[in-house]
Amino acid sequence: MTFCFGHAKELAFQNAKICLGCYKVTVHIINAIPDQATSLTFRCQSKDDDLGNHTTKYREEFYWRFVPNAWGSTLFFCHFYWGSKQRVFAVYDRKIEDFCGRWELYHHNCYYEVRPDGFYRSFNLQLWYKFNDWI
Repeated sequence: MTFCFGHAKELAFQNAKICLGCYKVTVHIINAIPDQATSLTFRCQSKDDDLGNHTTKYREEFYWRFVPNAWGSTLFFCHFYWGSKQRVFAVYDRKIEDFCGRWELYHHNCYYEVRPDGFYRSFNLQLWYKFNDWI
């Protein structure tokens, strides 16, 4: 797995060389909240990997890359906090992957943009679809 915050951190891509026919998925979280007085903070994790807490500035992106397991049961979810508002939801599972765009034959990208009015998803960074509100 690889995860990056801006360009600061990278982990070695695990198990990619021994998995024939596998593909990679990259999940992108983009902060689109212009209010700098209140930071966007989130924590993303799966059953096996906790990516930790992250705070992003306006237009800053956090992303990580992984190879889904062969059983189709890989699940990543994130818990988002913005002032008194919060929301938790899955950012990757087998059903969500069908929405993610392909960057190349064996690489899917799942884009999320966090806005003041809620959460948006895109497969190409041009068309955004709102799918969740803040609580």
